[in-house]
Amino acid sequence: MDITFFLQNLSKREEEVFKDYVNEKAPAVANLLTKFADDAHLLKATIEKFEKHDAFQVEFCLILPTKTIVAKEISHDITKAVDLSKDRLISQLKKHMALLRKDRSHRTIRKTELVKEAVEVWE
Repeated sequence: MDITFFLQNLSKREEEVFKDYVNEKAPAVANLLTKFADDAHLLKATIEKFEKHDAFQVEFCLILPTKTIVAKEISHDITKAVDLSKDRLISQLKKHMALLRKDRSHRTIRKTELVKEAVEVWE
């Protein structure tokens, strides 16, 4: 998986911490992308530091052939923001992969089907 970094308002030390930590966490996302070709997906990792609030905004944008998935989190700690964004990205990716497999076991997919069935009953 290719990773592209976009950095804004960071010191050199913070840049190194962010890049190392994202590269450490990237295999968790890459393990879910075995169905796609190696060159068919790109992860854009963006971080911005807000000086006023002393906070970091981390955004992961995973570009797949079938969909683009975006996960964004804000925290006062770089590692916490990366972890939260990664977790959000993984949950969205699992849901998308379930939709591609036409698997109906994902909780949110079941919920929408129940709503559709309820609407059909009322009509």
